Amino acid sequence: MLDGERDTIRDVLYGVYCGGTKPGVRCVKKGDWKLIKYDVMDGAVQETQLFNLQENPHEFLEQHHKPAVNSLTGEIPEMHQRNLANDPRYSAKQKELEALLLSEQRRLDDPYRLWDQPRD
Repeated sequence: MLDGERDTIRDVLYGVYCGGTKPGVRCVKKGDWKLIKYDVMDGAVQETQLFNLQENPHEFLEQHHKPAVNSLTGEIPEMHQRNLANDPRYSAKQKELEALLLSEQRRLDDPYRLWDQPRD
């Protein structure tokens, strides 16, 4: 089978952005789930985002639910379409993806660690 004929090329997608202050942004996607971690502006912004892409393919955030944003974008997200990080109902999934992210960083010799990761 040719690569263009497979539905899935890889099980895990790892992403990095280091264009500003370090360490920058790291993300990992597996199945319908995506975890994004921001550690930017010399540590002034340290944020985690968790999305179920099947339920929230546009990665809507809390801000996308505000009427002023709705009028600008023309999008009205459903109530469940928001960042799921730190929602206790998804803590096991977040923990799983946090471990996967660190595993990918180690596997790929990423020299940076985020604020809440071990320094090894």
